[in-house]
Amino acid sequence: MVSIEYINIAIFYFSGTGNTKEVAQIYASRLRQRQATVDLYQIEHILKNHIEIDFDKYEMLGFGFPVHAFSAPSIFYTFIHQIPNLTERKKSFLFKTMGDPLFFGGSTKKIRLMLKRKGYDIFHEDFLVMPSNIVIDYPKELKNQLYHVASRKINLYAYEILNSKNKLQPNSKILNIISNVSSLLETIGAQYFGRYLIADENCTLCKQCIQLCPTNNITIKNDRIIFGDRCCFCMRCTYRCPEHAITNKYMNFMILRNQYQPVNKIITKEMKKEYITKKTRGYFKHFYKYLHNELYF
Repeated sequence: MVSIEYINIAIFYFSGTGNTKEVAQIYASRLRQRQATVDLYQIEHILKNHIEIDFDKYEMLGFGFPVHAFSAPSIFYTFIHQIPNLTERKKSFLFKTMGDPLFFGGSTKKIRLMLKRKGYDIFHEDFLVMPSNIVIDYPKELKNQLYHVASRKINLYAYEILNSKNKLQPNSKILNIISNVSSLLETIGAQYFGRYLIADENCTLCKQCIQLCPTNNITIKNDRIIFGDRCCFCMRCTYRCPEHAITNKYMNFMILRNQYQPVNKIITKEMKKEYITKKTRGYFKHFYKYLHNELYF
């Protein structure tokens, strides 16, 4: 068991529209409250700026990502491919965010194996359901409930991590197949989604989308914003455009009509009323088990 006091931890995460970033920050806060030293790293900054990280100075490592089609986004896999092989194996933990608890957000077998081959031994896995940023815009009351439940769960998870509790999600053969096939289709779909993004007449060429894109998929040519085929479906350009000028020619149904607001800007300090209860019926009924069961795996 690693000593709880003064342990150095690095958390690497990718976040499209802010959910995973918020979760990573809560993890860091809860771990620091228990005397750990935590450094947070955004994966895209490491990749875009070719930053070298001294992995040897950390006793434990954490990895976080948003679920894309029952798997991790392509940029997360790119990062895993590029991190160094460790000379000394290190205990590591994994967390993921998603808009729906269905199938635990997909299999983590591939990610575990990739990390294990490089010396990162995943011993603890968690998933947090956060407000969806595509297709369905959740009611504000549900967004509040999801945020407060996630915060409470992370408090428990931080304790488990620092006490080296082994907790891995089940990865069945069927789940592995679903995740592998969905991930392949999502990669292809993301390329098409990015290719058919359009900056309409409201665009002021402020270049904010270019600066925000994690994969350098957006350029400017002849006073026009051009989208390439390296899109990773993060949705950041569509929601962070100050003029709401970015739409999609064929898949505009995926973009929330009222835009997506980062969860930290819409939550209230207290959750006065639960949106999902035991009496809930309809689509959100299956959220109940996640919301009321701390040990979901």
